[in-house]
Parts: sequence; structure tokens; C-alpha cells
Amino acid sequence: MSLNPEKQQVDVIVLGAGYAGALTAMIARKNGCNVLLVEKGRHPRMMIGESTTPLTNLLLEEIANEFHLPFLLDFSQWGKWKRLHPDLKVGLKRGFGFYNHCTDQKVEPSSLWNKELLVAASPSNFVADTHWWRADWDSFLVDQCRSLGIEYWDKTEALKLCEEKDGISLTLQNEGGQLQVKGSLLIDATGGGNGVARLLRLKASPLEHTPDTFAVYSHFEEVATIGSIEDFNQERSLPYPPENAAIHHMIDDGWVWSLRFDHGTVSAGAILKESSYEYLKEKTPDFIWQHLLKHYPKLGKLFQHVNPIYPIRRIDRVGFQMEKSHGNRWIMLPSSAGFVDPLLSTGFPLTLLGIQRLGKFLAPSELRKQGLLIPLRDIAKLSRHELNLVDRLIGTLFATMNDFRHFAVTTLIYFAIVSFSETARRLGRHHQSSGFLLSEQSEMSKKIISTLEKIQKIHQSKDSPEVKWATIQALVESTIEPINVIGLSTRSNPPHFPAKFGALFENADKLGVSKAEIQSMLERLNLTSAQTD
Repeated sequence: MSLNPEKQQVDVIVLGAGYAGALTAMIARKNGCNVLLVEKGRHPRMMIGESTTPLTNLLLEEIANEFHLPFLLDFSQWGKWKRLHPDLKVGLKRGFGFYNHCTDQKVEPSSLWNKELLVAASPSNFVADTHWWRADWDSFLVDQCRSLGIEYWDKTEALKLCEEKDGISLTLQNEGGQLQVKGSLLIDATGGGNGVARLLRLKASPLEHTPDTFAVYSHFEEVATIGSIEDFNQERSLPYPPENAAIHHMIDDGWVWSLRFDHGTVSAGAILKESSYEYLKEKTPDFIWQHLLKHYPKLGKLFQHVNPIYPIRRIDRVGFQMEKSHGNRWIMLPSSAGFVDPLLSTGFPLTLLGIQRLGKFLAPSELRKQGLLIPLRDIAKLSRHELNLVDRLIGTLFATMNDFRHFAVTTLIYFAIVSFSETARRLGRHHQSSGFLLSEQSEMSKKIISTLEKIQKIHQSKDSPEVKWATIQALVESTIEPINVIGLSTRSNPPHFPAKFGALFENADKLGVSKAEIQSMLERLNLTSAQTD
């Protein structure tokens, strides 16, 4: 396989044909660019990184409308996906569920804040979020790239990169041999340092706040449901079955995820703090997984009869940040520039925001200019700032994991921010919600960082458990009050927060809109008639 001679000069080269690389390539093509999409492997392939959020799906909608990719709208809700593309495997995600398995905590019967947290993201199955079955989803997006006339090479290795005044020269090799291709812009969508970082020998460094972690994972069949395990004590009325969500089993200095797909397969894995699990680091992935199931009995019951559909795999280092994420004529997408633990599914919106910003710039008239492409610097700077905020948030959650109450109530900061941001954007008030985690809202951003710092200090203080708990509760309540539009409360017991619209009307003033505008938004989204199943 080889490029036609006339295709050896292109506007955009994209390394990596996962969802991020494919979306970026399509945007560039829709903007009139000649695009080459390069993939080291071959689709379909098994991948993790699967769980969307309301903000993720809103950004997918915005990208669909802004860059004339209407087919993406089919995938922004579980119900539409199932109706329009039943051949593509997917999972239903109604929200987030957290369960406490930590061994050194004394659980008080009077408070469920010690045991579990449920935060709903949608009022019905139809409008719910999704888990992407990446083997199908990524392959489907590559097919869309081909249909748009994007040149696609798979089983292709990038061997050498040379930066020039007006572009990037890249040496590629596949079964057809070697070829030089030149692009006005190179976009790295490979993730994890496999693209530009390898070619330019750039270093990855640890995150500042989130501890170093490693992971083991696979996709499993025959995983039991939480409702079938008596030890989980699910007698309470819940807005949906626990499995219709992203499940987080919190263990000592780590956590186990469980994402159930509609065809019965479950994506599951564990992320473990390196310093606490030094004794496991050199063990095989299967040994690590089985050790955790033996150590945490309820997890053992959930996974006792499972079959992994491929051998359990390992990620040696989950979080990282690259020392450099852009050059004169190249840029890394956020997923390649750095990654923070996926505890709150922050990776997708970080990356989609980066793609959206970059997409505004991907026009032939811009890319064919001589010299430095200044927008790359600004785009990379915004993405790095957002990465740092996520690092601060997730780092605080790791620091409080040994007290589930502290951990759970701290997550409400995140849920308050993203629900406010999504609602503001849907109301057309982007100026109130610019940047992920309100990163471009200076005063609110500073307040959030200050709160996270204070939570860690309180958590580590020598005050009594109840004094620390009351202080953190009050601090979180105060911080989220200006942006709490969905009725979150540290005083709620049980800590279950179903998706209801009443709080939006009650808090319309926080968004600077009237109740009538809230009603109009809900009608536009067909949410007023959504079943609350």
C-alpha cells in the first residue's frame, strides 16, 4: 500500500485512528483539508476508555453541528444509538455509583455516606449516556473517515519526524515499504507517548497531585449483578438498577471499575496506588486481579464465575504529562499530552474540548501560511491548564480515599461543576461555562482549587472524625452553592441524587435565566416527557 504521488503533500497528518484521531481527521476534511490518517494497528481492536458523561455527549453534539458531521448526533443518547445503529455494541449509563470496600473503616449504620454514593445523570434510559464499545465505535468512525475521502493507512509505523519551516516531514513504513510524506500540520492522537513523544524523545513526567498508579483490566463475561449479591444490601429504592451506571468499587488506595454493555460483557479493571501495592507491581496481571478478588469478598462474589474474553492486561503507569505538547507545526491532542486517572470519566470531555478548539483552526488557508502556527501554543496552553485542574481534583480524591465520607462528598464538587456547565451550554450561555471544570472562570476556578487544598488539610488533621466530617461538609456546601443547579447536598441521607428537573427551576437565577427559559430548554431537548424509569 502506498500514497499516490499527488498525495505526498497533505495539509494534515493525524497519527492514531482511535475515536479522537478519527474525529479530528473528519473535522479537518470537512474544513477543506487534505488529510492522511495513520494507524499503527488495525481495526477492530479491543480498547478501554469507554464511559461517557452528559458533558461528553453535549460536546459530541456541538462538534456534530459546528463541523457538519450530523451522523454524530445519532450517538449522543443511548436510545437514539440503539434505535438507529443496533449493529454497534453499546452500554447504558444512567449515572455514577460508588461502593465502599475499604478494610480499615468503621461503618456507622446511621449514615450511608460511609457505604455508597449514587449520582444520576439522566431521567430515563432513552436520553442516557453510553459506554462505548471501542472495537465497534472506533472502527465505525474510521469507516466514516474513508467515506469522506480521507486517506487511511493502517499497520503503519512512523519512523522519523523532521520539523521544517512550513510543515512536518514524516517517514512512514508499512507492508508497502517506506515513504516520505509532508504535512502542514501533524496531530498526535496516539495517546501515552507513542507518537511525537517517541519520535522526538520527549519525556513524560508524573502528575503533580495524583499519585503514580498502575492498572490491570479485561472484558469479562458472566459478571454477577450487584442486586444479586446479598452483601450489597440493596433494599432501598433506586432510580435505576445499579448496573445501569459506571460502577466504582472503592478499595484501599485504589478502585475497581465495572461497566456493563448491553450484550452482557463487562469492562472491568483495577487502578492501584503504586506506593501502597509495591508487593504486587512485579506480579502477573492475572495474579494481581485474583489477589484483589480474594482480599475483597464482595468483589470476589461479583467476579467469581467470570471468563475474561482475552488475557488480563496491565498498564504500568496510568497518569502522565508530557514535557512538551506542541511545536511550530505539530500538536498533541489532550489525550496524548497527558492523562489523569479515569475515576470521574474526565478524559473524554478534556479531549473533545481540545478537538473542538483545534477544529476551528484546521483550514487550508491557515495551515498553508509560512512559519510558526501561533494558535497551537494557545490551544496547548488551555489543555494543559485543564489537565492540571483535573489532576488537582483527582489527587484530592485519592488523598481522601481512606475515608469514604470525605471522598464521596468531595466528588459533589465535580458533579456540581459539570452539571452547571452542561446546563449553561445548553442554554447558550457559554461565557458562564468556558473551559473544563470552569477553567476559564478565574474566580470560581481559584475557589475550587482552594477548597480542594483545604479538604486535604482537614482530612489529614488531628481533629476528631465528626469534626472533620462536619467541616468538610460545610466547606463543600459553601463552594458549590453558586453553581449547584441540580440539588446536590452533603446533608442528604441516603446520598442518592436522582435526575429531577425541579432543582433546575429553583436555581434558574444561578444560571442567569428565567424559569420559562429552563422550560423552553427542556422542551427543546424533549426532556419534559422523558420517562423517569
